[in-house]
Amino acid sequence: MASPLAREGVPGNDPDTGAGRIVVPAGLRVPPPESRAPVWDEAIATTAPRPAFWLLGAHGGACVSTLTRTWAPAGDSRRGWPAADRYRGVVIVARTHREGLQSAHELLLQAIAGLSGDCALLGLLTVPDADGKLPATLRRQLDVVESAAPQFWRLPYLPSYRTLTYSQMPVWSPSDPPPPPGSKLRRTDPTAYPDPKLAEIGAEIFAAARLAAAQQAP
Repeated sequence: MASPLAREGVPGNDPDTGAGRIVVPAGLRVPPPESRAPVWDEAIATTAPRPAFWLLGAHGGACVSTLTRTWAPAGDSRRGWPAADRYRGVVIVARTHREGLQSAHELLLQAIAGLSGDCALLGLLTVPDADGKLPATLRRQLDVVESAAPQFWRLPYLPSYRTLTYSQMPVWSPSDPPPPPGSKLRRTDPTAYPDPKLAEIGAEIFAAARLAAAQQAP
């Protein structure tokens, strides 16, 4: 695997010449090196088709593997920033428990501080860690964390996915036709169509990734 560029210090900062110096916004808390994700200096995707966007898990068990399987255009960034890949749009993925939200906040601050290479932060996706409402303290923390993201998406709890193996999970692609109406979909084999909310969020992220790719330098 490629070596990280941003484990310590600010990448590109030369104390003598100031070359490549990154200006951190005033008052921003910069996460310590141990709380940052590495910035990969070699491409993760080496064969076509290359992912249109990347999912960066803020912690282990964030649901990146499942979502990468579900969304055909998505790639797993292996817990780092894909700065050397052709397409560098990144969505941070986290569970809604305390550790997940805290870890996601650190990565958002890392990106805001300019410590994520040449990646484009598309937003934050949160995944429920349990069914039901979040406790009030976690709801407040979620609001704070989401305020640091350019966009955010909240995936609902999807009980049907508990019964599926990885290979049974249906795949969504931007070229797919619309799924059946809700009443028909509930009677459909859960392996035949992705949940409508997954398709909706996938389409929004794909659109954001295309826009970011058009704005990035080649």
